[in-house]
Amino acid sequence: MTHLNRDILIKSIVANEMVGCGGTEYVQHLKNSYRKWEHESSESLCKKYNQIKNTNITVEHLDS
Repeated sequence: MTHLNRDILIKSIVANEMVGCGGTEYVQHLKNSYRKWEHESSESLCKKYNQIKNTNITVEHLDS
C-alpha cells in the first residue's frame, strides 16, 4: 500500500473536486477547496478519500 498522509489525501480530494472545473473562477475554486479540506479532521479526509478511491483506509493507516 502507498504511504498515505493528510497532505496526500487532501491533494487527492481536491484534484477530484477540480475535475471538469475551468474558466475564470478555477484558481479561486482551487484555493477554496484546498482551504476547506485542509481544516477537516483526518477522519473526514479518510471517509471522503474512501468514497473517491473505493478503499477502506482509516486514520490508523496514515503516516505521521
